Amino acid sequence: MFLQPHTTPAESGWAGILPAGLAFTQAVHECRAPEHTAGHAAFAAVLLAKLGETTPVLWVSANPCLYPPGLAWLGLNPARCLFAHAKNDAESLGTLEVALRGGMAGVAECGELSRLAARRLALAARQGGSTGFLLRYAPATTSSDSTAFATRWMISPLQGRGEMRLQAELLYAKGGQPGVFVLDIHREAQNGAAPFSLTLVPPGPAEQQRRTG
Repeated sequence: MFLQPHTTPAESGWAGILPAGLAFTQAVHECRAPEHTAGHAAFAAVLLAKLGETTPVLWVSANPCLYPPGLAWLGLNPARCLFAHAKNDAESLGTLEVALRGGMAGVAECGELSRLAARRLALAARQGGSTGFLLRYAPATTSSDSTAFATRWMISPLQGRGEMRLQAELLYAKGGQPGVFVLDIHREAQNGAAPFSLTLVPPGPAEQQRRTG
């Protein structure tokens, strides 16, 4: 049974957070991170939280180490998620492809990625009207970089006043310009709930100086 496609970014309240002109739904987004960090998973969780409570999410990995309360802290209800343990990267990618084609949102963690696999995932997202995320520990550029995905990000942790701060470098975007942004995440308890507020802003002089060396 196939699900209805998600709402658009404007309908889901995501407009104004991502840089203007970027496709969000019916697309796959690659999020990279330095080794031994988890900012790319946090970034994907925050984006998926914006799709709304009715969109189910598949999260598949050959080496799962997710902490569901951490997803809840980021605004993604674990009750929306189906967590899958794959045998290897190929099975992770194949499982994500099936989920996207069926109308689910999805996240797959993997190491190696071929251009053919990237094209298959992008096609599945378009066919299912879905949003997918691919999480990788990889440098900013590799020999297998694909233009099949809507965006490619490098997510790194930053120190800051917020409870979590990430540098989100947009390496590649269809319909947009690369750039560096800072994502601040704050949780503020209100009436017993734990909502969060997000701002995606150009980096200040300190971040610019670190990036340019």
